[in-house]
Amino acid sequence: MNMKFQIIGLLLVLILVGACTKKNNLTGTNWSDINALSFQDNAAVESGYSFPADSLLSITNNKKNLLVGNWEGSTAMSILRFTGLPEQSKIVPTSVDSVRLQIILQRRNALQREPLTLNFYKVNSGWAVNPDTLSADDYSLIPGTAKLVPSGILSGDTLTVSLPYSLIQNWQADADSTGLNILIKAENAGFVELKLSTATVGSKLSFKYKETPSDEVYKDFERYASFNSYSFTHPEVEPSPGIWKLSNFAPQRMYVDLQPHFNMFKNDAGATLSEEELKRVTINKAELVLYIKDELPNYKNTSSYRVSAFLLKERPEDGAIIPTLDMQTPQFISVLESIVNTSSDSILINITPIIQAYISEKTFSDDTVVTPKGIVIISNYERKDFGEIEFYHPSTAPEDKEPYIRVKYTPPFL
Repeated sequence: MNMKFQIIGLLLVLILVGACTKKNNLTGTNWSDINALSFQDNAAVESGYSFPADSLLSITNNKKNLLVGNWEGSTAMSILRFTGLPEQSKIVPTSVDSVRLQIILQRRNALQREPLTLNFYKVNSGWAVNPDTLSADDYSLIPGTAKLVPSGILSGDTLTVSLPYSLIQNWQADADSTGLNILIKAENAGFVELKLSTATVGSKLSFKYKETPSDEVYKDFERYASFNSYSFTHPEVEPSPGIWKLSNFAPQRMYVDLQPHFNMFKNDAGATLSEEELKRVTINKAELVLYIKDELPNYKNTSSYRVSAFLLKERPEDGAIIPTLDMQTPQFISVLESIVNTSSDSILINITPIIQAYISEKTFSDDTVVTPKGIVIISNYERKDFGEIEFYHPSTAPEDKEPYIRVKYTPPFL
């Protein structure tokens, strides 16, 4: 019985302690009077520039959609693979009907002055996860399949392409007898995004056929693409001093010379924290605020942008291409992904653990102390859409568009 009362007493103590939690002190102690404080550092962002990617993010990982297009020197083409087709020996050559390819449109380029025509090709050399590896001899144009993409498409609209019967009657290729592979290319300037295929949605091949001339009814074949992929080529770009731009179709990244002013960390009494006190500060939230220049013609070519921030161990030379291997993600830092919609006027980039690393004198894996050497911002959608976003640079920004950081923190209790 005594044990029972002891357990009940312990539970009551825990409940009382939990009830006393200070709701305005997210990370401080429950019994102290230390409140979370905040400041805005308008001079923390000193300079920076844009530079081309030296090592490109994978296309095959985390694809958004399939891309087809020619856009400002960048080219994308997609390939679809349909398997499980009936053997040609089981198809009566004269008894194939209603051959159709249906693809789901997701987005078309925002600038729609020129018509966008798609061409469809039969791949005769087999599946290629990267269509760029195909030569012109590896595929042939499917006659009569050129298709105009409407200028005012909505996400989820279907584009239906009528295919010739001969494509099904002779679908097997000597190099690949297990699937029908169709390549899609844009004939002129523009781009379109197609929905990725699964077992139940996406690009679909359908037709009717008879196995014997005496069959009274046609059999139905309907299959979504079992594989779909695309390739992406783009022109070379040069570093851009005094410009902050993230480009997905001609991959560019950003260096931001971030130099927080540690004397802005104060205690409840307004006194600047000492170096030892600063090491024990808890960063509740820290954000880098960048204002968007939304007049770019490519800005509206997507609905949102996702970016990630990385630390640097060394400050780069002005205008230098920063190798991806030099971008650090120490163990104490999670992936810093931030998202902004194209209806926003600014992006809030999560730099909470970066500021925490600076003030706490955290170390990299080689025991080098983390100090402010600037950060790199990368788009998570490189070569995954045709978007491009530019931000006001501190050297040319109007007063109301200047970048800054804001920090919410809890000073040390003891």
